Amino acid sequence: VASTLHAQTNNLAPGAPGRDAQWASAGKDGVGTSNTLESKVWFTLREGELTEVYYPTVDVANVQELQFIVVAPNGKVETERDDATHRIEVLDPHALSFRQINMAKSGAWTLIKTYTADPERSTLLINAQLKQRDWRESYDLYVYYDPSINNSGMHDSAWTSGGMMFASDGGKTSALATIPSFLKTTNGYLGTSDGLTQLRASGRITGSYERAADGNVAQMAQLVQVRFGWGTRVPSINFTLALAFGKDEFEAGANARASLTKGFAHCRAEYEKGWHDYLATLRRVAPKYQAQFDMAAMVLRAHEDKTYRGAQIASLTVPWGGGPNANEPNVGGYHLVWSRDLYEVATALYALGDKAGADRALDYLFRVQQKPDGSFPQNSWLDGRPFWGSLQMDEVAFPLILAYQLGRTDNETWTKHVKPAADFLTRFGPRTPQERWEEKPGYSPSTIAAEIAGLVCAAEIAKRNDAQASANIYLATADDWQRKIESWTATSTGKHGDGNYYLRITENDDPNDGQVMNAGNGGGDYDEREYVDAGFLELVRLGIKRADDPLIVKSLAVIDKVIKVETPNGPDWYRYNHDGYGEMDDGRPWNFDGHYTGKGRLWALLAGERGEYELALGQREAARARLEHMLGFSNEGLMLPEQVWDMPTGPFKFGEGTGSATPLAWTMGQFIRLAVNLEAGRNLETPDLVAARYVAQAPPPNAGASTDAFPDTKVLRHMPAGTTFNVRAPLPRGSRLFVMLGNEARELTPDARGVVELNVRVPEGETTIITAITTTDGATGVARLPLRGLTLEELRAYGHETESAPLVAEQLKQTERSPLIEENRVTFVYRGAAKHVEVVGDFTGWTPRGLVMREMPGTNVKYLTHEFNPAARVEYKLIADGEWINDPLNPQKIDNGVGSFNNFFTMPGYRPPTLALDRDELKGKLEQTDVPTRLLEGGRRKLQIYLPPDYDKTSARYPVLYLQDGSDYVKRARAAVIADQLITEGRLSPFIIVFIDPVERMREYWLNDRFAEFMATELVPFIDARFRTRAERNARALLGASLGGVISYWTALKYPDLFARIGGQSSAFWIDNEREVAALAALPQFNQQRPMRFYLDTGLLEPTWGVSRRVRVMLAGKGYPITYHEQAAGHNWTSWRDQIADAYLALWRN
Repeated sequence: VASTLHAQTNNLAPGAPGRDAQWASAGKDGVGTSNTLESKVWFTLREGELTEVYYPTVDVANVQELQFIVVAPNGKVETERDDATHRIEVLDPHALSFRQINMAKSGAWTLIKTYTADPERSTLLINAQLKQRDWRESYDLYVYYDPSINNSGMHDSAWTSGGMMFASDGGKTSALATIPSFLKTTNGYLGTSDGLTQLRASGRITGSYERAADGNVAQMAQLVQVRFGWGTRVPSINFTLALAFGKDEFEAGANARASLTKGFAHCRAEYEKGWHDYLATLRRVAPKYQAQFDMAAMVLRAHEDKTYRGAQIASLTVPWGGGPNANEPNVGGYHLVWSRDLYEVATALYALGDKAGADRALDYLFRVQQKPDGSFPQNSWLDGRPFWGSLQMDEVAFPLILAYQLGRTDNETWTKHVKPAADFLTRFGPRTPQERWEEKPGYSPSTIAAEIAGLVCAAEIAKRNDAQASANIYLATADDWQRKIESWTATSTGKHGDGNYYLRITENDDPNDGQVMNAGNGGGDYDEREYVDAGFLELVRLGIKRADDPLIVKSLAVIDKVIKVETPNGPDWYRYNHDGYGEMDDGRPWNFDGHYTGKGRLWALLAGERGEYELALGQREAARARLEHMLGFSNEGLMLPEQVWDMPTGPFKFGEGTGSATPLAWTMGQFIRLAVNLEAGRNLETPDLVAARYVAQAPPPNAGASTDAFPDTKVLRHMPAGTTFNVRAPLPRGSRLFVMLGNEARELTPDARGVVELNVRVPEGETTIITAITTTDGATGVARLPLRGLTLEELRAYGHETESAPLVAEQLKQTERSPLIEENRVTFVYRGAAKHVEVVGDFTGWTPRGLVMREMPGTNVKYLTHEFNPAARVEYKLIADGEWINDPLNPQKIDNGVGSFNNFFTMPGYRPPTLALDRDELKGKLEQTDVPTRLLEGGRRKLQIYLPPDYDKTSARYPVLYLQDGSDYVKRARAAVIADQLITEGRLSPFIIVFIDPVERMREYWLNDRFAEFMATELVPFIDARFRTRAERNARALLGASLGGVISYWTALKYPDLFARIGGQSSAFWIDNEREVAALAALPQFNQQRPMRFYLDTGLLEPTWGVSRRVRVMLAGKGYPITYHEQAAGHNWTSWRDQIADAYLALWRN
């Protein structure tokens, strides 16, 4: 033993540790593995050689490359990879059986290699045939093997023993063998002492090293000396090479010997039969697509691990070789598990008939990958260890959809897996730290689509397990997000088309704020309205929006203009514009410079997604064309790529795969799904109950879910842990209220007076209170409130923070005014005898929400600091020992029609109207009259009529605006004065205003058909008969505030032949479970022959501002001209005064 060790030490290769390792290009021509659990080896083929081989699990790569080297008599060295042209053939269309044909560019030789795996053990077999052009020449043939054992290129050791070559690292060993044994071997370090370096230097192996330890090793063996001479006339030679694996030298060597003894032909027959048997269990598709369909099915099966059953990696590749080097085991590449990709694969498996495979995928997701909090990692190794550290909310949602579609509704699945994931979505969605392209946080249409569908599916599973409270909370949350998705993610002021389309993602919930977003990967910084992708199509695929939804259709036109490319194999799309994840134009790989630089190319799977959309739209032949295009994107080995080259120049073929990742399991699965769906005539993976809820009928109306009974969020975020607070609120008759706190969901039962009560014990740390309401007519509503329980130490720190910032104590003691404003922080100050002082106002919905002032010790001063929008105008009052009072330290007061006089303040960024609001005189005039009515109680209604300047001096006819709440608009909103000034200054053409006073405002304006009839059949004829009006619909406008806005819209909807211009300020669209919103949703597409123009504004301090934003997006999506304004103000006349000039200008435009 000592002698042997000494000899080996003396024969150790020089040049350690060798050059940096690098994984091979990810554009594979073929992949394979045996369809057995015993053979735990996977192989990949690329550019005429063997590339990564995975063992013992599908996430552990062990090979950088294996190729043959031919040396001519004159010493010329030719390699398969660099000195030959390459072809690949699928030998058996029903198996992962491939043949590589490499022809020397010199024409001197051809190498033909066929690959198979031994189904009984972890051995890859290569049957090779060398043919030469001139049988009179003599050649030396070598095999060159560059191992990268255990996912890393460094720290390998290599040695020769017993006629075999071994390489080992981290408890994994490879054995390279042939029969008869190698003539000569050497083990060296890459680029310094390896055999190929020696051959290139001298045409022969000059140093036959027995061992190379702890470095980037490479092995070479001489297979045969082909000594052809006169009279021999041997046309070719054949041999078989075994690359086997085991935990050590003995196991790997035994596997190699057993497989060689068994023989290549025997192994291949068993290998191919295994795949034949699998395909025989699957469904068939149209003959034209069957070969690609079968290959896709086998490739998906080949991406499943054989130890961690159900775990499917994204691809048997490392995109572009994985970065600067592969020295350490820290490059996951795509041999990781993404929950999203696994869902895409599982739905494909289910579609093709492999339900067992889909069930295994779900088992893996739930039992291995899911975290204790219910979420899923961005991606993971097979054992569940997270690789990248982010969170993608669609990856939390997809397993819920899959569970429902696979019928996995048992109690264990519900309790241990579905409930935790659905609770997580409910608490933390819809915003995601990353969307499906794994780069940006915010509100993503594709992510929210998955979240909505996931919650609806989870609700059904909850119902089947008698968890009604959870089910109702999930459904109410899904309904809420379904209503709001356009207002979160669709711009109406965009850079493309008519400006109205879905964005790729918005970092906050405002898609019109022009926030600058970095594209990532060196793509640059752009207004977020610049970025588009096709992710919104998930809204159709998952049953949340109709395929012919106007906004979907408009957004399609945008992406086709911005990110679509026509290739020789058909059109395809980029992920999004300004994508930097791809090769440079000259072929340099992504991240070639270490700074993530590149240019994203087309993605093959997006053609399939478009096909599924077209199938949903009923365009079956268009969908079939997409399947044809995907066929064109595949390579000779029928591998479908991640990315497709997008230009006629460059190192890749226009319309074919790049070096990113081929095959991509997601793309293969997308091909399968589209092929099967075409056969079925519909998208089978669309969850039926989701489509039934949102597409087959009108979505559930909004019941609202008020949080007025709860403390303000500022209070809830700073509560002592362990304390309890009580909430009491009336519940409308027939409604049901559900609450979720932590892991508990329950229904609150009203008492005899219809009041529900909730006692909340504050836990330590952060959680969320979720309330959901359902009504007898199917309306739903949900509200979420943050709750944070502070420890005593945290409370002390919080108290110190609020006392010291933003103002020093002495300043608070001495101030004679309130509030004090510093940037966006406002400090209310009270000096007096009251013991308990609370602040209420626009920002609390004029409801006490626990914003109680803190007492400054030793003084009669109390204070409260709150943050506001820097451009806000805010009205408020104090409640001192139960009495509502004005702030004694604030002289600024206004009678705004809400609770007599209120105090107000303006933030530094507030900009009042530039019009002279203090003037009372009019260039025109204001007349008063009554209109008789048989439709409304009392028989008459008071009117004020504004007539523009020169009305009495001309015979001209004028358009008319009908304005509700007439006296308040005249007095508080200065509506006549502002109109008069705009007309006088020439900014607006003259028009008449009819100010209408209601008698019973709540009843008359509450979606009242009789009031609408009064407007149309009594008031309009009355005005047209007495004034010089233009009696045509395009010259009539309606406008109102709050309920006045509601009745204005309602009147126009009821009498569209009379009114073409409709406006609302802070319109109360929320009433009657958003009945008016549903009516607006039923409007047809905009018709130029019968145009309608809309105006809306809202205050961001109003609790229902989001409804106005949704109406804006919905109407814009239908093509209607709509002007929309938001300002940081409340629900009051000053806010409406500040906006009315904009309303006039918008309504009378064109």
